[in-house]
Amino acid sequence: MKNLSNKQVFNHFLAIPSDIKEIEKVQDFARNALSNTNYPSEIRQDIILALQEGVNNAIKHGNGNESEQEVSIKVTLYDSHIEMRIRDKGLGFDRDCLKDPTDPEQRMRCNGRGLLFIENYMDEICFIRKTDYHELKMIRYR
Repeated sequence: MKNLSNKQVFNHFLAIPSDIKEIEKVQDFARNALSNTNYPSEIRQDIILALQEGVNNAIKHGNGNESEQEVSIKVTLYDSHIEMRIRDKGLGFDRDCLKDPTDPEQRMRCNGRGLLFIENYMDEICFIRKTDYHELKMIRYR
């Protein structure tokens, strides 16, 4: 873990219904948040993809595609990093029980790679389970 600057530069919040049609709002939200940074464009795209995959997982797995359930997204920019938190009403999961998407038997599957993208594009990820929600916290350093 790096020494993080606590000087907050930008903080923004978005809540959407658990509907995959809302993903475009998430992409616009992320682009807007990242416009206040000096991340190179390819890193911005990585961050947007990680956020999109996290929200997809929250919609599909966390809230079971139930549009009356909400997914909330909080993006906080600091001098040294960006922190993104995605919250759903799900119970969470055990990371160790997921199949390895790089396993030859799993490579032809149409899904199951979102977490792999997140892990590759972000510097740190953390899953937080509470009684009434599950949260994915992602950090990318500058």
